Amino acid sequence: MKSRHKATLYSSSHANLSLATRLGLRPTWTLELASHDPSTLSSSKSLPVAPSSLFALDPAPARLTPALAHLTLQFVFHQRHRQLHRHFTLLLVTLVLFASPPHPLLPSPPPPLLYPLSTQTAHPSPTLSIMTDYTSGIMPLSQVHRPPFTVQAPGVEKVPGETIPRRHPRAKNGLLNHPAKDVNTVFDIVRRSARVYPNNTAVGTRKLVKLHRETKKVKKNIDGEVQEVDKEWQFFELSPFSFITYKQYEELVLEIASGLRHHGLGSEDKLHLFATTSANWSSIAHACASQSISIVTAYDTLGESGVAHSLLQTDAKAMFVDPHLLKTASKPIKDSKVRLVIINEGCIFAEGGEVEAFKADNPNLTVVTFEELREAGKNNMVEPNPASATDLFCIMYTSGSTGLPKGACITHESLISGVTGLLTCVDECVSDREVVLAYLPLAHIFEMALENLLMFIGGTVGYGNPRTLSDTSVKNCAGDMRELRPTVMVGVPQVWETVKKGVMSKLESASSIQQSLFWGAFNYKTFMTKNKLPFASIFDSIVFSKVRTLTGGRLRFTMNGASGISEGTKHFLSLILGPMLVGYGLTETCANGALGCPLEYSPLAIGPIPASIEVKLVSIPELGYDADAKVPQGEIWMRGLPVMKEYFNNPEETAKAITEDGWFKSGDIGEFDANGHLKVIDRVKNLVKMAGGEYIALEKIESIYRGTQTVANLMVHADPEKNRPIAVIMANHAVLVQRAKDLGIDEHHMHTDPKINALVLKDLQATGRRGGLGGIEIVAGVVITEEEWLPPTGLVTATQKLNRKAIRERYDKEITECVKKI
Repeated sequence: MKSRHKATLYSSSHANLSLATRLGLRPTWTLELASHDPSTLSSSKSLPVAPSSLFALDPAPARLTPALAHLTLQFVFHQRHRQLHRHFTLLLVTLVLFASPPHPLLPSPPPPLLYPLSTQTAHPSPTLSIMTDYTSGIMPLSQVHRPPFTVQAPGVEKVPGETIPRRHPRAKNGLLNHPAKDVNTVFDIVRRSARVYPNNTAVGTRKLVKLHRETKKVKKNIDGEVQEVDKEWQFFELSPFSFITYKQYEELVLEIASGLRHHGLGSEDKLHLFATTSANWSSIAHACASQSISIVTAYDTLGESGVAHSLLQTDAKAMFVDPHLLKTASKPIKDSKVRLVIINEGCIFAEGGEVEAFKADNPNLTVVTFEELREAGKNNMVEPNPASATDLFCIMYTSGSTGLPKGACITHESLISGVTGLLTCVDECVSDREVVLAYLPLAHIFEMALENLLMFIGGTVGYGNPRTLSDTSVKNCAGDMRELRPTVMVGVPQVWETVKKGVMSKLESASSIQQSLFWGAFNYKTFMTKNKLPFASIFDSIVFSKVRTLTGGRLRFTMNGASGISEGTKHFLSLILGPMLVGYGLTETCANGALGCPLEYSPLAIGPIPASIEVKLVSIPELGYDADAKVPQGEIWMRGLPVMKEYFNNPEETAKAITEDGWFKSGDIGEFDANGHLKVIDRVKNLVKMAGGEYIALEKIESIYRGTQTVANLMVHADPEKNRPIAVIMANHAVLVQRAKDLGIDEHHMHTDPKINALVLKDLQATGRRGGLGGIEIVAGVVITEEEWLPPTGLVTATQKLNRKAIRERYDKEITECVKKI
């Protein structure tokens, strides 16, 4: 017999009830759980929940005409446990409100929006508080601004095969290139923030207390034979964050700059940075800017040949390098014109003794630590020799995922303009109270632009590392996220997919009641936000708080960059952590292209165009993309000051990329939606024509397949002579081990076992169908690799972009065999 358990939620705050009564409101909440199995529920009980935790009410006139609004949401959950089928019906909310019609002071719909916004509400409602400050709290999962979010450039005639260039509404009559009148160069940001925010915390760092090593015997399949091998795990014990103010940061920059001058560097020289992201990296770059010294950046994951290419091509006279990277850099340094080597001894990966060993091997070089450079500067202070706006600030080398890295020449005005453009997309929602965790490579343009943007507004940059973000790789301390408690966090798809799968894994081990509550709250919030209804977040503090605690509990919104993320993952994390914004840009455009605005949240598109550039779409008829169609699609072209001047010493590639009238050809396919937001479909190079004559977009379908629980990362391989593609995957080891155990398969043979292969293929196909992929996009085979796809392997870049060429070469035999079976 079915047993019914009822729990009535009542208020513990008489003041709140009194206020509700005065307003003519009668709130009632009822929570019902119905189960075929009475043993799954304890006896009924009352749960105290105050209305104040659900919504805020504003005072209003007493004469309100009551109207009945009865909203009942019912969620049905099905779960199979052994042979029993349990049917749970969770009636999460029965909300009865006697509410008034819209009050004259709160017109509905609201009047047209003007820039900047100051008095708009995230969820217009006659009984909700008007939200006037968006610089604190979690951002709304709705659009506060009214479309269109981009406008056509005035006075430009339509050209067949092209859209009229579009701009940010604020840039309709002219692009914006300066965040403030007194900011023209990168060093100006440091100077201004030291003056405007002298006592604000600028940067925060952690020191290595102890490196814990644990060696264990593990079984590994080597050439078909299972052998026991030693494997070492490293755990970092770190200090709490220590911070310096903007005034102190300016002093640090000037001391480092004086140290560089003391060791002979001048305005005609270049300094090469080959190191992980850190406060020292940033201060070196700003110090160079103060003395008109250009910098050269390269990813810390590059091999010897990559470092040599950037070092030799630019004739750099100095290098800033982490101790653990000296082994990679030693030969390129000897073959180059480098005369000064600055070693970042504060790096947490330093083993000790590297500086002395390098000095002994290179007696002809001047080798100093970062602190020794600073001390030399203190004792030999010189005045700044700042660059002009048109001077070269940085030669930033691309990741080289499709060939030899190219050096994009970025001037001071280009980066400042790029920062300005990005700021116009978020300036209504950020303040000097922001705290951002920096761990992505500073050799990547998005991280460089983001950090300079944050410094301009007086926020705090806390430096972490991908290996110490969470608690799993640290001992006797919290991971970087929980220790810093950022308000905004930027990640790449691989990071966000890992976060999502971690939550899903925890959820799978939870009880059926806990799962029902989680998905009930999730589906409720999905329904409410989709239909633009208030009270969407009433269960957040109860259901999603533990997940938010993992990231420090203060996230206001998150950002995804580097490459596309699946709509499912974006939606999932937006609901449980905070709205996820997506950024699109390139090294060559100073990270400009499109950036999600917190007040223009879109689940599908990226967002508006930064105010420092204009964008147009150009038809590609041979691929079926038409810029003249009702929904215009085509290659994304960009123009504005953020666009690089050239590829360093590479006129041929420069001519291919930039037109005579200044348009940069991105190589990406995009479309404008009805609201004017830009959406990126794929790269031209990643569009493959299949045997049936149809094209598939590799990056688009990869972003969907990455949501598969058994997959940690993957590359879709499409043979033009076949009708369907295959997937090459790096498995989610923990999940695959459990699946193998369930099937009675030895984990050391699971990567080649036919049953496991069939299981993973079935999972991928199910994910693809759920993600709305068509038949031609559903993978027909899978190659399961045993190797981890980490930057040192060369299979992915420092920002986790796939190195398709390297993956195809590494697994050529397996891919060929798999394709034959289609």
